[in-house]
Amino acid sequence: MKRSLVLGAAGFIGAALYERLLAKGEDVQPIITSSTGARLDKDAGWLVPLLYGVDTVYCCAGRTGGVGRMAKDPLSFVLPNVRIQMNVMEACVKAGVRRFVSGQSITGYPDVSHPVTEEEYGLGALHPAYYVPGNTWRFVDKLATMFRELEVVFVRPSNVYGPGNDFDPVTSHVIEATVRKVYERQDPFVIWGTGTEKRDPTYIDDLAEAMTLCSDCPVGAYNIGTGQSVDVNEMCSILFEHADFRPKVEYDTSKPSAIQTRYLNIDKAQKVLGWKPSVPIADGLARTYDYYANEKGK
Repeated sequence: MKRSLVLGAAGFIGAALYERLLAKGEDVQPIITSSTGARLDKDAGWLVPLLYGVDTVYCCAGRTGGVGRMAKDPLSFVLPNVRIQMNVMEACVKAGVRRFVSGQSITGYPDVSHPVTEEEYGLGALHPAYYVPGNTWRFVDKLATMFRELEVVFVRPSNVYGPGNDFDPVTSHVIEATVRKVYERQDPFVIWGTGTEKRDPTYIDDLAEAMTLCSDCPVGAYNIGTGQSVDVNEMCSILFEHADFRPKVEYDTSKPSAIQTRYLNIDKAQKVLGWKPSVPIADGLARTYDYYANEKGK
C-alpha cells in the first residue's frame, strides 16, 4: 500500500483531506504545523526523517489573509509561503518522495472575466489587489519546475468555503464573513463594494475529494471549482432565505475590493481526474451557516 503524509492536517483544508484519505482506506500520516510548533517556513530538516518511505506528500500548510492585510504587510505573506513550498519540496527530494501535491492560489491568473484555464497561469497582468499573492504563487509555480526529481501537482481551488473554516471578522474571506454577519443578524447589513463581484465558490468536501485523486494523475495543475459564477448579492440572498432574515442592505464602496469576476474552467479536472463538483452553492452555504450556528450555540 502506498503511504502518504498531510502537512497542515489541523487546518481547514488539511483536516478535510486527511479525513477523506482515511475514509478511502489510505495509509496516511497527519502532521500538524503551527506558529508555535513545527515551523516549515523556518526549516524543514526535521521533516526529512518522517518522509522516508512516503510516496505522496500533500502540502496544506501556508499563510493566508485578505487583500487588505496583504497590502499593509506584504512580506508577512510572501516570505512564509515561498519558504514553506521551497523547504517542503527540498525535504521531499532529500527523502526520496515521489510526488508533491499542493494547493496553489488562483490569484496568479490574469485579470480577465472569462473562465480561466490552467495554461493562463502566469500570463498577463494581475488584478492590482492580487499583486502580492499573485506574484508569490507565480514564483512558486516556476520554482517547482526546478525540482526535477519530484513529481509536482498543483491544485488551484476557487474560493474554498465550508464548515471548519476561519470565521474571524479580521481574517475571514467573503463567504465566512457573510455567514457570521447573517448569524449575528446585523441590520443594516453592510456589503463591501457593490455586491456584483462574481466568484466561483468551492465547497471543502469537493476540494478534498479532488486532492485524493492527485496521487497518480498526470503531473501539472488542475483548476477546482464549479465552473460557474455567483455574485455576492446572490450569496447574501441565499443565506438570508436560509436564516429567515430580512435586513436592510447597504453598500460600502470605500472598502477594499478585489477582482470583479473570477471563475475557473474545470474541464481538465473533469476529464483527467474524473472529478466533478457535487455540492451546489445553495446547499454548501446552508451547511456552512448551520455549522457556524451550531458552533456558536455551543
